[in-house]
Amino acid sequence: PAIRPAPTATKSLYYSSALRFKSNSSKPPASEKHQYDMKAPELDAGFANVFQVDPNQINVTEILTTGFRLNNGQAIYGPLFIVNNTPFVLKIPPPMPSSNGIVHPLQKLDPQALLVLNVVKPKPELLVVGGGANISQLSGEAKKYLTSIGLQVELANTKNASSTFNTLAQEGRNVALLAIPSG
Repeated sequence: PAIRPAPTATKSLYYSSALRFKSNSSKPPASEKHQYDMKAPELDAGFANVFQVDPNQINVTEILTTGFRLNNGQAIYGPLFIVNNTPFVLKIPPPMPSSNGIVHPLQKLDPQALLVLNVVKPKPELLVVGGGANISQLSGEAKKYLTSIGLQVELANTKNASSTFNTLAQEGRNVALLAIPSG
């Protein structure tokens, strides 16, 4: 079916939760004006379709065991870094065994891998970090770097991080994603 634009309100329509009043004035008295009055100045800007999604906005549509599938059909293998609607393959070391068990790649993350954040304009307000199947901490150096450039960080598993990123990006927020494949 064809997409039709939403109908617009005209100046002749008056929707209000206020009681009807007997006056020749086009505005209700201040005592009868309620917050849902459609003529209120806060609403004079018009209507916005909150369900309209920018088709050019990059989103994660599928989490693969070794990568990600994006809504543009592109498959990214390995860690994913999306900044300002641009996906990057992040080059970081794979999980490594140690005497304490397995060292997670995010715990060895070198801040040099994130230097693109120094040059992008506008700088994201939030970096959502997906640590694979579980939540993982960033390396101390990476945390220090992100704090020094004023970036907030939210840690989650990759599934939740991708979902959070998709939602915030669709809302128009300037958010970045750094995610490790779940496998």
